[in-house]
Amino acid sequence: MTQSAPIPHPELEADCTRCFGLCCIALSFARPDGFGHDKPAGLPCHFLAGDYSCSIHPRREDLGYEGCIDFTCLGAGQRASQQFAASKWRGDSAIARQLFARFAQLMKMQEIRRALVEVEEMNVGEEQEAERVMLLEMLAQLADGEGNGWDDVNADDVLANAQTWLRAIIARAKR
Repeated sequence: MTQSAPIPHPELEADCTRCFGLCCIALSFARPDGFGHDKPAGLPCHFLAGDYSCSIHPRREDLGYEGCIDFTCLGAGQRASQQFAASKWRGDSAIARQLFARFAQLMKMQEIRRALVEVEEMNVGEEQEAERVMLLEMLAQLADGEGNGWDDVNADDVLANAQTWLRAIIARAKR
């Protein structure tokens, strides 16, 4: 799958050429959601080629795969693929599950990073801006770190803190 619109932040851009086709393997999809067939999570799409490219890429819309056109992993796919590049995940279901879990975690991180980037347009005040920048830096370190660096810090705690911060900023903006 590919992103539908360019994002002005390179850290949030998907690069399908550097990915194992994780959106086409790790995720489930269904016809009612804009996909031409139903697919359970963990099984490759039958249009995923051996080089992890999409064999129907130019004809996705004609074949009923609008969901693929609209989807973006925000760069989570290439990050997870890079972090597991040396592993033999295709032949080891335990490693594949770890890869898919990391991909899911990275997708959450990238979505939060995008939300934090979008908040930059708001006038949040100096203290909140410093917190926003700190959260972005922590998420960048977790998402872009080499090897298994995410084990050293509880990424779920960082994500929860960022989500709480975003909720507070949104609530403040609604007042």
